[in-house]
Amino acid sequence: MELCIHFTALPQGLTLEDVKLDLATLLEEDGWLTGSGPDFIELELEDERNNPKYGILTVKGYLQKAKFAPDTTIELAGTPTGIYD
Repeated sequence: MELCIHFTALPQGLTLEDVKLDLATLLEEDGWLTGSGPDFIELELEDERNNPKYGILTVKGYLQKAKFAPDTTIELAGTPTGIYD
């Protein structure tokens, strides 16, 4: 399952490379990075036959702890959801 993180700014003290490395470390076997740009990061979460909820919760929890802005969203299957919803 593809997950895309859309953000308007990175939290203070973090670079895009920091965030990508943190996410890659957190997801380990539950997912991997597939692309990024100045305002998005794309991830592939584990095999679609398995429930990707742990990967989704891991990403959402990381974004909240890192203090991403409230307008940051994660997009699954074309549907954006706020990270604090």
